[in-house]
Amino acid sequence: MLFSCRPEEPTTTSPTLPPAAAAAIPDRNCPVFCDGLEDSGWRHFCSSKCITPDHYKKIRNSGAAFYMDSWMDEAAADEPDACANKHRYNSRKSDTYEKDGKPFTLSYGTGSAKGFFGIDKVCFAPSELCIPDQTFGQATHLAPFFANVPVDGILGLAFPAVSVGKVTPPFIKAVEEKLIDEPIFTVFMAHAGATVMRTGGWFTYGGLDDENCGDVIAWEPLSKVAFWEFKLRGVKTGDYENDDVVDAISDTGTSLISAPVAVVENLAKQFGATFNEEMGTYFLPCDSDTPPVVLTIGENEYSIPKENYIIPVGENECEFGFFSFNAGPRGPKWILGDPFLRSYCNIHDVGQKRIGFAAPKKTSKNIPVSIDWRNASPEEEESFEKVDSSFQEDSNEY
Repeated sequence: MLFSCRPEEPTTTSPTLPPAAAAAIPDRNCPVFCDGLEDSGWRHFCSSKCITPDHYKKIRNSGAAFYMDSWMDEAAADEPDACANKHRYNSRKSDTYEKDGKPFTLSYGTGSAKGFFGIDKVCFAPSELCIPDQTFGQATHLAPFFANVPVDGILGLAFPAVSVGKVTPPFIKAVEEKLIDEPIFTVFMAHAGATVMRTGGWFTYGGLDDENCGDVIAWEPLSKVAFWEFKLRGVKTGDYENDDVVDAISDTGTSLISAPVAVVENLAKQFGATFNEEMGTYFLPCDSDTPPVVLTIGENEYSIPKENYIIPVGENECEFGFFSFNAGPRGPKWILGDPFLRSYCNIHDVGQKRIGFAAPKKTSKNIPVSIDWRNASPEEEESFEKVDSSFQEDSNEY
């Protein structure tokens, strides 16, 4: 059975899926769509929910596997500052909830979350794709950092090998239980630059997104079945070239591209970017005339245009879309975040343990207009600044 659904705005009171939802969905040749990918700053929000409790915004993270339906359990949260203004999951309102009770702890670069596991029926709203008996984390403690992050939880899209407690993530479980036609999900990020409170792309569950993405250029086998990890065989731009063969991952939870220190320093030197000690990242003029950064994956070259790695953050102030991060001896050397995902659709094949890349269709109806920060409203600037303050922190869990 194929599933599809249009974008919808998250609500705070949605006790059941609307009975008429399926009837309102157009007949499309693609499976289940997440709500339109709302890109607030550099984090990506869309909605999923348990069948009976409330409707939440969550980060869709292909670089994480642990599924936290909600960081906030209404009966148990003990960090009122971190939980303020969040949509909370209330298990007492669910007829299908079971308490697992086993504890979990997650460490982040900015703090931690801890709580216990629960079990409930989870649906990708507003479609009919539902996963029965899904184990998820209910947080009883959140680091204060999360108070200013406008999300209610994390939906992991990697493999159980890197999941806390080895919990099977919802999409993997949907594949195992044959709830979808194809064991594939596609990530399409439409815009270049930052948009706030606008649809910025699509997550497609169960197949290829042929409305927004072209033909698959190539498939690359996973080097490890944990994160979406594969071999990167080189990078070049201008007079700089590096042909080291290293591990890289595709990660929707990382807002920039992480690379080894020497690589980032050389790229910054090529483009005249300067390092800001206070912010811990590079900046360059927004009107910089810079060439594409070209990555070699398999036998193909993938070009990242300057529009996707020169990121407006203020009036005539732009951030360089690369930063250095040490993931340790066993971690990936590269983390391909938003600048790469905006340049190419990423197709994740759970069944054959491979990842594919496709050029986005320029005629896509879903491409929004990016914000011109010189004319941004105070509300847009404030919303962006809240998520911008921690743009690199998602990567620190590796």
